[in-house]
Amino acid sequence: MKKCLSFVATAALAWINSTAFVSADELAPADKQFLSGYEKVRVALVADDLSGAKAAAGSLGESGSALATSSSLKEARSAFDKLSDNAKKLAKGQSGYYVVHCSMLKKDWVQTNTNIGNPYAGKEMAECGEVVK
Repeated sequence: MKKCLSFVATAALAWINSTAFVSADELAPADKQFLSGYEKVRVALVADDLSGAKAAAGSLGESGSALATSSSLKEARSAFDKLSDNAKKLAKGQSGYYVVHCSMLKKDWVQTNTNIGNPYAGKEMAECGEVVK
């Protein structure tokens, strides 16, 4: 009986070790796609590129529709602000994503590097912000 239990336990451990588990911290493909599209929008807003931001927002599906139909940079940035809440939740605890805060505008966003690129201020204050994560 001991040999049988030992064999079952060994087989179970081997199966567990060979099965690929998705970490609770690993992003789902849809979340990675959202953050990728979000980053493209952010880069366009830093450059004051409304048409680029609108085009990039198209990859965000329904969540990017308000930004994709914006008629001004001000509207686009307001829509981006709403997207930033979701981006911060998704990026939390993930490597390769940085939460940045602009104390002058009291805004947060996520970006994929530590070179500050402020999507809310654009070219006027592109480097205004501080990595908080």
